[in-house]
Amino acid sequence: MELFTNFLKNLPVKKLAVWMLTAFFMIGLPLLTLYISETIVRQALDMPFSVWTTEFTKRFALNAIILIAIFNVLYILPRKWFLFTSFSLSCVLVIFAIANSMKIELRNSPISLGDFALLNELRGLENPVDLSMPLIIGGCAVFLAITVGIIWLVPKIKELWWMKAGISLLSMAFLAMLWTGYPFSPMDKVQFQNTWWQQEVGTMRNGLFGNFVLLAQQSNIDPPEGYSENRIESIGNEYVPAGGTAGEKPNVVILMSEAFIDPYHFGAENFTEDPIPNFRQLYEESLHGTMYSPEFGGGTANVEFEALTGLSRQFMPASSVAYQLYVKKPLPSAAYAFKAAGYETTAIHSYFGWYYQRESVYRLLGFNQFISGEFMDLDHALGSGWGFPKDHNITNSVLETLDATEGKDFVHAVAVEGHQPYQPQEDSPFVKSGELPDITRQYLNKFTDKMNSVDKEIGRLVEELEKRSEPTILIFFGDHYPTFGNNDQVYGAEGTQVANNMLGDYEDFINTHNVPYFIWNSEGNEPEELDLSPNQFGAIALEMAGVEGNAVTAILDDMRAKGDAVIPYNQWQQQMGAQTEEMEDLHQLQYDLLHGSRHVEQAIPGLIDAPAENYHLGLVSDMEIQEITSLGNAYEILAEGVPKFTKLLSEDDTELVAEWNELGNGLSSFTVNKSDVEAGEKFRFALYDSLDNILRSTDYFEIAEAP
Repeated sequence: MELFTNFLKNLPVKKLAVWMLTAFFMIGLPLLTLYISETIVRQALDMPFSVWTTEFTKRFALNAIILIAIFNVLYILPRKWFLFTSFSLSCVLVIFAIANSMKIELRNSPISLGDFALLNELRGLENPVDLSMPLIIGGCAVFLAITVGIIWLVPKIKELWWMKAGISLLSMAFLAMLWTGYPFSPMDKVQFQNTWWQQEVGTMRNGLFGNFVLLAQQSNIDPPEGYSENRIESIGNEYVPAGGTAGEKPNVVILMSEAFIDPYHFGAENFTEDPIPNFRQLYEESLHGTMYSPEFGGGTANVEFEALTGLSRQFMPASSVAYQLYVKKPLPSAAYAFKAAGYETTAIHSYFGWYYQRESVYRLLGFNQFISGEFMDLDHALGSGWGFPKDHNITNSVLETLDATEGKDFVHAVAVEGHQPYQPQEDSPFVKSGELPDITRQYLNKFTDKMNSVDKEIGRLVEELEKRSEPTILIFFGDHYPTFGNNDQVYGAEGTQVANNMLGDYEDFINTHNVPYFIWNSEGNEPEELDLSPNQFGAIALEMAGVEGNAVTAILDDMRAKGDAVIPYNQWQQQMGAQTEEMEDLHQLQYDLLHGSRHVEQAIPGLIDAPAENYHLGLVSDMEIQEITSLGNAYEILAEGVPKFTKLLSEDDTELVAEWNELGNGLSSFTVNKSDVEAGEKFRFALYDSLDNILRSTDYFEIAEAP
């Protein structure tokens, strides 16, 4: 200790100060950057920095080590350059944190490697971001001042280059191990969580920078063997879609129902009567079969991604979600193909529009408009504690969409009434007592009642479609099997024994992935069976409607013609067979579109189209006030495109009580007490999502004119 003290006494103050400054930039600045960044991003999350560091200490520590390593890779540079680049890096990382906070607030999802521009995430929102110019100018001034200080005030002192090289190499080695997982994965050691169902949960638990690395690893996909521009061009020459047919074109509705399966799968003998008679009749009368879902218990967006694009989940890494990681540019889809044939293309989902980033994804997939739950006249506002919306809302929205246009419609709808949780329920009119373990029966009581309610809406939808003069094709399927509070008590040895080992046994795996579907045609049906992967639905819809597809659907058409409509699961190719030549060609196109150089843009002309310039949220393109009428003690405001749960706000954002009434055809009325309104005061209707973003709003208007 005395020796060290004497060493410090003999050490020049200037040299000591430089060493301490350097040490701060090596360790202190990375930790300060981590603290500032996490504090910023956690303003949009539900877990404060202090809670994260105590509940997920190992993950916090790994984030700290990651930043220290990143900064110290730069330590090989001459001192002033190291200080300058480290400070610049710190600023960039803080800006990255701000951008993540903005995206989480807007889309409930952090930035992934594919997000080249945050502005792309702002489409469809009114005034979503308020940038402070004084703050930006002040920040630039501080950056300039510190840069000048580093250049002019830090003295030049001899450096130990062997130590600089060693620290830099050690940092690079750690980052290489982090990325490759060799010889071990630090992220596995601290139990990083891949929350594919909600990416912001991953940021909250794994940390901003650690979770970004995790997402980046999922985006880093090796090309398939033989991938090249020439290969893509040859695929385009080989697979040419058949032209469209003449004659009247039908409306096409794809309806994907959350967790819909046949309850009889758990044993018909366990039921008193058929809970899904409408589905069963339509199944038996129409084109039908088994859809081999790529997911179980979740991953809805991956199934609809397949159905709309014709691409396959089997060519994606495990636990990845295309909507959140890969759909950053326009992709060929059934929606684009129908739009090219003159169809109005509409996506409908009765839950939050930001979920799985659908508000931006649907635009890139070729839809003209997206009607999310916020734009529906739901029984209860989303997030109000009443659970997932009932399917009668989807039926109403589909029918309203078909009625709103004079031409033909392509509608892709996602219904959510069947969504978990399935809390144990004591009784049900459908499940027998005494046949199953009691807890199994109670789980199935709740699930079966949901399936029965969904089935009633299937019947109502088909009945209403039959009344219309326009021919219609309806494709109906569930996205995946349901997951319960205890799956073994339903699927396994403690329950129905449908699947005792759903991950390790092929038959059990299939028994939890074989989802029934039907394709109904209002112009006449003949029962026909076809087993398929969900990526076939769009191609079949185009073929049945007589609409020209694209190179992707041409591949799928060839696969069906050869009896290969099911792409084998990666882990079960020994049982299901290897991928065919057509599947390998599809893999080539998918890699090029999602991860590669997008050679298709030049090699296959017309495969990719531009998104709709007038893409909008809601059925009606604009929210407008039509008329204001004085009625005794109240004013009645007639509005177009203003949904039920829109807020009526004054200029200071005070909300007024307004009673909503539905009028149909996109019109509604709101009744306001005259005592709540002052003459000359201006108001507007504004529709918020659950993240407090304004999705749409009217212009300001006066309810009571000034005298």
